[in-house]
Amino acid sequence: MSKSLNTRRRGTILIVALLCLLVIMSLLGTMLLAALQSARQLHAERDLRQCELLLQAGVERALTQLAEQPDYKGQTYDLTAAEIINQGTGRITIAVTPATENTSAQLQIAAEYPAESEFAVRRSRTLSIPANAN
Repeated sequence: MSKSLNTRRRGTILIVALLCLLVIMSLLGTMLLAALQSARQLHAERDLRQCELLLQAGVERALTQLAEQPDYKGQTYDLTAAEIINQGTGRITIAVTPATENTSAQLQIAAEYPAESEFAVRRSRTLSIPANAN
């Protein structure tokens, strides 16, 4: 009987050890998933912020070009990864709609980062420019 009791204890200890290992592995898996989600969120926020900075740069470039060249029609400006933060290329598209008798000039600026990516962040802004600002 002593041998049977000893065998049962070993079996019980083995089951408890396996259950503890299962709990530990579940916790580690959950922590790993949380770390991956956090890294993805950080990258998404970085890309969003970079796109917003590109958009602001596009606005400033458009206003500067419009002040220097009253007949400025716009442009598409591509930035290499090295010019930004070595993470992806960026694209700024500027379109100028001239003023008419009833409307003021319009600037349409769009930014995309990383350009031509499946996960690209795109932002745009439209500004009205009074006729006397040119």
